[in-house]
Amino acid sequence: MKLHILTAITRPENLPQLAQSLAPANLDLVWHWRFDLARAHVGGQALKNAMLDSITDGWVWILDDDTLAMPALFERLVVLEAEHPDADAFAVSQLLRGGAVRHATPDALRLDHIDVGQLIIRRDAIGDTRLDLSYGGDGLWVEALVAKGVRVVCVDEALSAYNRLHWEG
Repeated sequence: MKLHILTAITRPENLPQLAQSLAPANLDLVWHWRFDLARAHVGGQALKNAMLDSITDGWVWILDDDTLAMPALFERLVVLEAEHPDADAFAVSQLLRGGAVRHATPDALRLDHIDVGQLIIRRDAIGDTRLDLSYGGDGLWVEALVAKGVRVVCVDEALSAYNRLHWEG
């Protein structure tokens, strides 16, 4: 499985911990990242779109620079791909501060209910759908993908940690 990870970097101090969470032994992983230190792009959406435009194959995971992959994510993706060969995308649940979970369910594939760090999607299923240049861009992007018929398998396992690098302790 080839996985492209796209990250717009506004907080370079997070890079070591983020990189450590992206250490799979069983994937062909390509990490694309661009700096936006001036935070000139709302949510990094324009940079994410530019990186997306440079990818032509494999799977894509858009990961914010403060959200981490949980240890089981990469191994689980290989299994999911084998179990669901017709899936275009996997939506995974996400660990939130304090132990709460943002569950991946069919009803959550919409604005204000999903984070872009919950969706791993085949590049060819994305086509020319791009993130909206707003803070709601994550949910709007997922909504647009679902509306065009992308087949999403929801996996109710917390495989990413939202804003993890802002948590205390």
